[in-house]
Amino acid sequence: MQIFGKHPRLRRLFRVMGAGLLLFHFIGESALAASPPKMETMDHAELNRIITNENGNSLLFFTAAWCGHCKEMLPTLNRLYHRFNDQGLRFTGISIDAGGPAAMERVLEKRRVDFSVFWVGETVVDEYRLVGIPMIFLVKNGRIVEKIPGKCSYEFLQGKILDFIK
Repeated sequence: MQIFGKHPRLRRLFRVMGAGLLLFHFIGESALAASPPKMETMDHAELNRIITNENGNSLLFFTAAWCGHCKEMLPTLNRLYHRFNDQGLRFTGISIDAGGPAAMERVLEKRRVDFSVFWVGETVVDEYRLVGIPMIFLVKNGRIVEKIPGKCSYEFLQGKILDFIK
């Protein structure tokens, strides 16, 4: 029995709706909601392992929820992440907020960031000689080759990264 035989548009609509419902059933509601992943904590040893990793290039972005320039740079860094991630440049955000990860989690909920951001806390400020934030470390094969302090434009950072990954 053909219910929609004379109405091909209606038949097509129900096929699309059925496929959508099936997809929703299999991947679940949470996968359709664009909620940011929960920020994880990282201890000093883990941060040191990232920095001293002798395999490849990394960009570390030291940030805090209270830092206006840091928040303004997140969209720029996200664009750069999409531009250079497939070229082997690993992006990692490091929150140095004193009160724990909750403050930065609220910032990340408001701004789309596709690279990982971890909470380490303010104790790394002295250890890594952070003279201010935002601060970017470019790390090549386990060695910090450049520290870039302050707010930077997309064009400036893109140039730095292009020179860095040569």
